Amino acid sequence: MQPPTDPKNPRKSSPPIPEMVGATSAPFYIGPGVTQISLPMHPPTGPALLRDLKERVVTLQFENVTSDKAAPNFKVYLNVPPGDDPERHPELFAETLATFGLVESSDPLGEHGGAGKTFKLGVTALFGLLTAKKDWDSQNLRVTFVPGYWDAPVPRVKIGRVSLYFS
Repeated sequence: MQPPTDPKNPRKSSPPIPEMVGATSAPFYIGPGVTQISLPMHPPTGPALLRDLKERVVTLQFENVTSDKAAPNFKVYLNVPPGDDPERHPELFAETLATFGLVESSDPLGEHGGAGKTFKLGVTALFGLLTAKKDWDSQNLRVTFVPGYWDAPVPRVKIGRVSLYFS
């Protein structure tokens, strides 16, 4: 038998279960210039339906990011209009992918077996702003990558998958 719940210290609810609502279907490369991809999305059908929209957390995940050469950090923007300069849209900036340690994590003989790095970016606030716009496309999210300053030619960086999660 469990003791009664103390009203001054209520039991925390279990953490929300993330639900993937979009993902790329194949690996792709970013760099040396600006790269824009389209991420197909679908409405939640599972655990994310149980969350109130105001409480929903939105995360972009980048998996198996690899490179055999050192690379600059990449700025990530969401829904930059096609053909526009992303840096003219600071309101669409999500976050930066930091590439420190990328070569080491990409080495097949290294500690991580060449799987590369995984990044998770919290984009809840930005996603909320995007969905409130009149020109929002609920079936596609454009993700734009802009290499940071680099004093050498920017190498190509491979991304295994980008996925979008609601929780």
